[in-house]
Formats: sequence, structure tokens, C-alpha cells
Amino acid sequence: MGHNKNIIIAITGHIITDQRMIRIASTLQANQFNVTVYYRPYFKFKVKRKKVVDSYPFNIRKMVFMVNNGILFYAFYNIRLFLLLLFRRADLYCAVDSDTLVAFTLLSKLKNTPLIYDAHEYFAEVPELKNKTFKQNIWHWITQKGVNQSINRYTVSESLAKALSERYKAPFETIRNVPHYQEKDIHIKFDKPTILYQGALNQGRELELLINSMKQLPEFDCLIIGEGDLSSELRMLAKHISNVQFLGLLSPEKINTITQKVFLGFNLLDATSLSYYYSLSNKYFDYMQAGIPSISSNLPEYELLNKTLGCGVCIPNSEINFISCVKKYANDRTAYNNLQQNALLASLNNNWELESQKLVQIYTAI
Repeated sequence: MGHNKNIIIAITGHIITDQRMIRIASTLQANQFNVTVYYRPYFKFKVKRKKVVDSYPFNIRKMVFMVNNGILFYAFYNIRLFLLLLFRRADLYCAVDSDTLVAFTLLSKLKNTPLIYDAHEYFAEVPELKNKTFKQNIWHWITQKGVNQSINRYTVSESLAKALSERYKAPFETIRNVPHYQEKDIHIKFDKPTILYQGALNQGRELELLINSMKQLPEFDCLIIGEGDLSSELRMLAKHISNVQFLGLLSPEKINTITQKVFLGFNLLDATSLSYYYSLSNKYFDYMQAGIPSISSNLPEYELLNKTLGCGVCIPNSEINFISCVKKYANDRTAYNNLQQNALLASLNNNWELESQKLVQIYTAI
């Protein structure tokens, strides 16, 4: 596939909250593809930013719906997407996650247009579908049809690529969700050592554990950046805990500035869902890129990275383990400094400037 070809991508979320999609679309546009991203300008929560859509180097098209959750939303979304694109020229479709696959699978078959599947997660195995066998089977079926139609597929980690390949009987490549390389100033810190969580406030992120642990860590502050399904519940939980602060949604630039000033990054996950078990979150690399050690759950991807790169630690999920780990590195500055120096070194080889080269190869080969 040559340059100046039209790539149409669709996501069911808001473009400003999907940094992976912004990086991918921007990279493809910079490599002389004409990229259009369809997105849904919808939030369940208040957005503090006055300007919710920035100036992107690629084209964006919003899709507004009266219904924004449940089976009706997914049906309306895919019907609308199908009709919008039916008579629009495209040289390549990119379906982001299984919830966009119905429309793109049909369009790809009908118009004989190549389809790429970008799996941000193990969609049929997310925590929200746990113990909902009927719904899981529907999503597995939709995903299988899309995988069968696609000419290439990629996801966020090696272990998830292997799991998806085994489940859907087709190879998946890995494009990790790493940030751009950034210059750092690790000497500017908050007055109190600060623990940071950045990301969605959703089920399975062990944020209740983080908030409750802060009662036993009065000498530390905790910042939580992001919003999600548990925004209200978590704020109620932290109502009387003075060293926990919620900052809501912030721009990537503001998040980067804050991250460089904290002491540790929080990255625990409840791995009862396969989606989380095989995950490799962008926040792990965001902490690394800022030169900040992180505390992760002892899951395959994080154990491998921390073993090879030495820029963070893995622990079993519990308040006792988390509190003990935080205090250990607060009291042992040599051990902490080793983690920090390793993070700085790892950031040189784990960034979007290098990772994006694999992405461009995938698209130019088609």
C-alpha cells in the first residue's frame, strides 16, 4: 500500500482520552497517509478542560448518540458507522477494539477493502463482562468474524498477542502503548513525597486499596488523575482522607509535568479478568518515561519488564504489601535511586519514536 492512501479509524470513546489512538493516527498522518478518526464526544463525568478537542494533525469526525451505553448503543454505533462510510472512499479500515468490528467487518467484505484490527484489550474478557457468559460469547463471536476478515492485527503486549492468537487462530503483532520520549527534570519534586495514579477510575484498578492505604501513610500525598465509572464512589471513599486528592481529567502535557514531580507511580490491577492479566498499561511507561519508579501487580508483563529493566517492583495486591513497599523505598534511598536511574535508562529505548517504526511497517506493507 503506497502513501497518500485514505485510512479510516473508529473508536467508541472520546479522542482526547485515547493517547494511544492520537499517537497512532498522528504517526500515520506524518507518514503521508490521509487519516480520519471517527469518535464519540461523550463523557459520564464533568470535563474541566474548556477546549475538549485539540488541534490534531489528522481529521476527526464526531458521532453523537441519544443512547450511550448498553446493547442499544453498540447497535446504533455500528449501524451509524456503516451508513456513514458506505459511500465514502477508503483504502484501508482500522477497527479499534471489538466494539467497532461489526461495521468494519461488513464494510470490508462489501467493498473489498482491507481491514486491520487494533485490539487495545482482550475485549470479551474485560472485568465488566465477568460471569456474563452470554455477552462474552457474543463478543467472542463478533471478534472472531472480524479477525477472520482482517489482513493484519496488533495489540499492546506480547502475552496478550499470544493469548489472542491462540483464541482466534490468527497471528497478532505487538505495538506497545508507549509515550513519546521527553526531556526530564527529576530534581523538581512536591514538598511531600507523592504517590500518583493516572488513568481510568474503573473496576479492577485497585483504587480502593490505594485510597485506604493512604490512611496508614500520612507522611505521603496521593494524586489521582482521571475519571471513570467509579468516580463518585471513590471520591466518597476518600472524603475524610486528607492526603488524597482527585485532579480529574488533565491534558497530557499537564500530566507529564505532574508525573516528573512525584515519588512513585501506582499500577496495581485485579487480575481476575484475562484482559487485565495480559495487560501492559500505558501508565507503566508514562511513569518510566518521567523517570519515576512504579509499583505494579505481579502479572506477566510487569514482572518481565521489571526483571529486565529494573525500573519498578511487583507485589501481590494487598494494603499491607503496598504500604510496606512504599515505606521501604522511602527509607532506602540507595534502592530507590537505583530504580530511578534504571527508569531513566529504560526511557531511552522504550518510547514512541522507536515503537512507531513497527506500526509504519505494518501499514506500508499493505
